[in-house]
Amino acid sequence: MEHFKSMGRLRFRLFLFVTWVYSVVGVSLGGLLNTIWHTHYFAWFPAIPIYFYLLEITMLIVLEKANRKRPDSVVTSYMITRLVKLILTIVFLWVYMVFIGDSLRSFALTVMLFYFICMFFETYMFYLYEKRRMKKKYEDER
Repeated sequence: MEHFKSMGRLRFRLFLFVTWVYSVVGVSLGGLLNTIWHTHYFAWFPAIPIYFYLLEITMLIVLEKANRKRPDSVVTSYMITRLVKLILTIVFLWVYMVFIGDSLRSFALTVMLFYFICMFFETYMFYLYEKRRMKKKYEDER
């Protein structure tokens, strides 16, 4: 908890937003799969939102450290973390396929859905970050 206090108000709000998004999407999609599309529900569904939540928190921490060390390298760090996230997601799918393999199509489609939701929110958050950074840079030049 001490780390979150030192993060600053904006970063803490971002952490809460990410937590809220993955909780709402995970519970909503899990509820839909369990009730309406119960033939597509699979036992390992809870692993997907947890996996993406942990990836998102890790990405936020990496980008925060990159921003503190060299603010101009955040775009490069962002693109590298996106590539790593894609590779880790492919590995996550492969591990599921090799070791579990139950309801593989439903699992893969759900992972892809979460991946695209994750990409949308990351892109939007990064857009807001860059917009704020450019505005601050412009104001500093004046």
